[in-house]
Amino acid sequence: MEKHTENFAELWQYVEKHRSQIEKSLREFLPLAPSKIETQFNEAVEYALFSGGKRLRPVLTLLGAELFGAKAETVLPAAVAGEFIHTSSLIFDDLPCMDNASERRGKTSLHEKFGEGLAVLVAIGFLNASYGLVFVNHVSMPERAMQAHAELVECIGASGMLGGQSVDLALAKGVGDSANFESESVRNLKTSALMRLSLRVGAILAGASHLDLVTLSRFAELLGDAYQLSDDLIDLEEDGEIFGENQKTFAIEQGNSSAQRQLNQTVEEAKRILVDNFLPSEARSCLIQLTDYLAERKA
Repeated sequence: MEKHTENFAELWQYVEKHRSQIEKSLREFLPLAPSKIETQFNEAVEYALFSGGKRLRPVLTLLGAELFGAKAETVLPAAVAGEFIHTSSLIFDDLPCMDNASERRGKTSLHEKFGEGLAVLVAIGFLNASYGLVFVNHVSMPERAMQAHAELVECIGASGMLGGQSVDLALAKGVGDSANFESESVRNLKTSALMRLSLRVGAILAGASHLDLVTLSRFAELLGDAYQLSDDLIDLEEDGEIFGENQKTFAIEQGNSSAQRQLNQTVEEAKRILVDNFLPSEARSCLIQLTDYLAERKA
């Protein structure tokens, strides 16, 4: 198995190489309201999108494309679509009718700053803007573009974000049989769906085969599980105080050592899928380092 550097040098070089392009593309396709009807909508859009995130999902789209020989620049609009969908999911997740979060990573949540109604409209605006972006640069490849569009629809739908949000609601309210949510993949349906979308959209637009896409889906599912497990570990103490006996996360339910062991096993399996199915390349190395980073991150 490939060895990753202690500081994930190749991954961060790749991120820095493409960061300005990603940020430029995000601004290029912003879902902004016309000035004559602007009512803080545009300010809220900017606030929601430009909050210093790592842009993990756009990077995954670029890597998914480069894994199959395409240039990253050709899938930048599709990468933006994934980030828009992710941003909308965070806005919805924080709403009073969902998690009722007043902050996200130390920053006032959108509905607290701009009001619940405007937050909902901004979230819908991001979703609406995402659908057409997979066609940009790919009008001459309608079959690939349509397949990528179908990925967006599936990710947002009941088998993805919506279903995942309903699981979050059930867990928070203690509704239904908790045994139905024992699987990390079920608990993390929303997270894994966004990971899968980000990777597969880039790969689809690059011409990946059906078999390659199936393999990427399995990797993305594991990556989503690893991401959520590491999040649980980071937030373990805080979540334990908040949720107490509700046992909302795997880390709270099983304890730190069990969660860490599960995380390590998940990461190793995800890396093995990459090594066993894809030839050595910069994209593969970056995906391996990204998987390791998720296991070791502290924030």
